[in-house]
Amino acid sequence: MRPWRTVGIVGGGQLARMLAEAASPLGLTTIVLAEQAADAATSVAGEVLLGSPQRLEDLRALAARCDVVTFDHEQVDLEAIRTLEAEGFAIAPSSTTLEAACSKVTLRQRCGAAGLPSPRHLVVAMGTTSDEVRIALTQFCAEVGTSLIVKPARGGYDGRGVHQIEDIAEAAALVETLSATDDVLCEEVVAMSAELAVIVVRRHDGTATCYPPVVTTQVEGMCREVLVPGAVDADLAARARALALEVASLLEVVGVLAVELFVVGDALVLCEVAARPHNSGHWSIEGATCSQFENHLRAVCGLPLGDPSPTASAIAMVNVVGPSDGSDPLDHLEAALAVPGAHVHLYGKAPRPGRKMGHVTVCGQDPEAVSALAWRCATALGTEVPSELRR
Repeated sequence: MRPWRTVGIVGGGQLARMLAEAASPLGLTTIVLAEQAADAATSVAGEVLLGSPQRLEDLRALAARCDVVTFDHEQVDLEAIRTLEAEGFAIAPSSTTLEAACSKVTLRQRCGAAGLPSPRHLVVAMGTTSDEVRIALTQFCAEVGTSLIVKPARGGYDGRGVHQIEDIAEAAALVETLSATDDVLCEEVVAMSAELAVIVVRRHDGTATCYPPVVTTQVEGMCREVLVPGAVDADLAARARALALEVASLLEVVGVLAVELFVVGDALVLCEVAARPHNSGHWSIEGATCSQFENHLRAVCGLPLGDPSPTASAIAMVNVVGPSDGSDPLDHLEAALAVPGAHVHLYGKAPRPGRKMGHVTVCGQDPEAVSALAWRCATALGTEVPSELRR
């Protein structure tokens, strides 16, 4: 196939912004479908269309101007995407892949059927009666205990919409409420010792590669720090790569797939996936030979995949989060840039407490040193260090 040159991106957030930045050196054109003129990607994209990812007409207007359409997020109308595919437009990843990324229930069902390791779970279908919910939860808790993770099948990110419940009656009430509008996934709480993420990139022809597994630290559901390689030995890294590649093949991914894993004892358990560039791979802009953003573009455009190898033996990425006083990290840029070796990425978003405003990356030789410098830079930008990460 002839490589495609014009890439449409559904969504105008920071991922679209970094995709557009990666497209420029390759000579690729990006057209972003943004909901608001002030969205993060609008200042760097080649062209901007204003519209909704939920409207077929807006998605079709984007697709008609592009060689291929890809995504900044999963909050899209899958029926509209299927319609565009039937009309002959190129969509990468496909609606089949997006369905598993959009629906936590679909992901569990597909991976479970393939025998891939997942937490024990219960699916409560939309519209299930109160009595049926209580009976099902009682039976499930008899197997896994009364500590549960409850989340709707669709929507939510950075921990939003995810509830940890310790009581069956409370869980039943929540599930009954959520199941009025969507299927609900109830899972056991696994005794994990760490969380890993693996970025896989895969082409239309099935050729695939992956970045090294990284250790992520989540605070209240939001990723705050990524360490490369972190405390991951060679055996665990090899098994994590193999599992991530298997998931990508199962879901027939084209582009980037982020595979999040729990380390439970000596085992790996699948958490979630994202069929797009992912926060856990932002370190690759400076820390890998070819970034996840460039590789996503290469994959969806039918170009050869780039080398995912790290360029340093130790890399730390820290998210810049809006401080509680509402100040703008951009106002503190001078102090942040004074931190030696720190690479600052600000997304051009309006400041808001708790909002993901950017990230910083430091590459070097010593794991403790790069982490300390990354946090020094992030705090210079106003990011408050969570108590869980105070060292």
